Amino acid sequence: MKNVVLISASPKMAEQSLSKYLLEILEGMVNSPSLKKNTIDVRKSISHHTTDEDFTILSQADALVIAFPLYFFCLPGILTRFLEDYLNFMKKHEIQSKPMKVYTIVNCGFPEPGINLEAARVIQSFSHHIHAYFRFAIMIGGGGMLLEAKDAPFLKKTWRNLNDAFAKILQDIQSDTFDDIENICISVKFPRRLYFMMGNHNWKSLAKQNGLKKKDLYFTPYQ
Repeated sequence: MKNVVLISASPKMAEQSLSKYLLEILEGMVNSPSLKKNTIDVRKSISHHTTDEDFTILSQADALVIAFPLYFFCLPGILTRFLEDYLNFMKKHEIQSKPMKVYTIVNCGFPEPGINLEAARVIQSFSHHIHAYFRFAIMIGGGGMLLEAKDAPFLKKTWRNLNDAFAKILQDIQSDTFDDIENICISVKFPRRLYFMMGNHNWKSLAKQNGLKKKDLYFTPYQ
């Protein structure tokens, strides 16, 4: 039996999280009797002080899937801290990592999924440091729209592609081969100009809710 650890690394608290939603879909697909699954929520792990217990689970994994949103073109801070603390945990307890397979699911608010590439490379670098095998990333563009309009007809193909990508992760986990697999890019088929128009409207609405004016969004405090 192979141990599969799923890591949800969204910093959001009360708001809906696409990363968590996608990981729940993947978790529901892990139904093979040959797979045992554990899910770790990074925010809860840190705030509830259960990282040592979670690190022990992580050190026994045969496969690891890390899902997170792109923050400032890289990983959310809580995920960076979590991974760094895990490396220190391994060194402190002299733990030799199992030859696990690592995958990542990263989404961004930009329509172009390729913007996630540098963040995926950080996970690849982390895999190298723990002597694990980075397999591939699922990079998603237009992430916010997937939640806000998930039942819209124009998103059906996107969701099919996502499910196919998740099935590919599970297939690779159960395989004993290590053939190279390219990263998977998934985007939303939607007019780019209209996408940004809607996004800008949402930013202005959020600014108003927080007592700001439109011009405040264009301040440049750091020159």
